[in-house]
Amino acid sequence: MIEESDSPLEVFRLVPPFGDRYLGLLIDGGPVIRWELDSEANELPPVICGERHGNAKGVAAEYPSGHPFAPVLSRRLTEATRSRFQDFGHYIPVTAPGLQPGDYSAYVPTMVADCLDRDASSSPNAAGEIERAVFVPEELPLDAPCFRLTDNKTYVYWNGWAARLIRSLVGAENIELRLVWSSDPQATPHPRPMGF
Repeated sequence: MIEESDSPLEVFRLVPPFGDRYLGLLIDGGPVIRWELDSEANELPPVICGERHGNAKGVAAEYPSGHPFAPVLSRRLTEATRSRFQDFGHYIPVTAPGLQPGDYSAYVPTMVADCLDRDASSSPNAAGEIERAVFVPEELPLDAPCFRLTDNKTYVYWNGWAARLIRSLVGAENIELRLVWSSDPQATPHPRPMGF
C-alpha cells in the first residue's frame, strides 16, 4: 500500500508515550546498530535484551521504546503488521525481566534508501541525527513501511501510511507521530523530530 496520489507524501518518526501512566522498555541497541552500519561484517542478534522502565504499575506501552534505530512493537502490533511489514525488515524478539516470550519484538527495516535531498537537508551531527531532513519524493520507498537512509543507517523513518496504521491500532493518545517531512509546502515539520 502506498500513499494516494492526491495526498501529500509524509515521513514520520514514531515516539512512545511518556509519563507516569506508562511502562516502557530500554533495549540494548549495540548489536543492531553494528548490523545497520555494516551488515556484511555483523549479524543481527537473534534476541535483543532490554529492561523495563517507568511506572512498574503503569500501562504497558504498545510502542514502548524511544530509540530511533529499532522500533519495538507489542505482540498485538507485531501480529497486526507482520503480513504487511515482514518483506521489508526483521522482527527480533525482545527479552526483559517480567516479559513473556513474544510480548515485544523489535522491527529492524532492511530498506536503505538514497532519497535524501542533501542540498536542502542539514548534515548529520556526530550522533548521526539529521535535524532537518528533506526528501526527494520520487525516490521515497513508498511500499516499505519504514526505511533507513544511506546518509544515516541507524535512524528509522516511517512512511505516512504505516505510521497512521500503527496509530490507528494503538490510539492517538498512545503514540506520537512527529512529522519529519511532507510534500505539502504548508506543513510544518517537528523542530527536532529525531531528538529526545
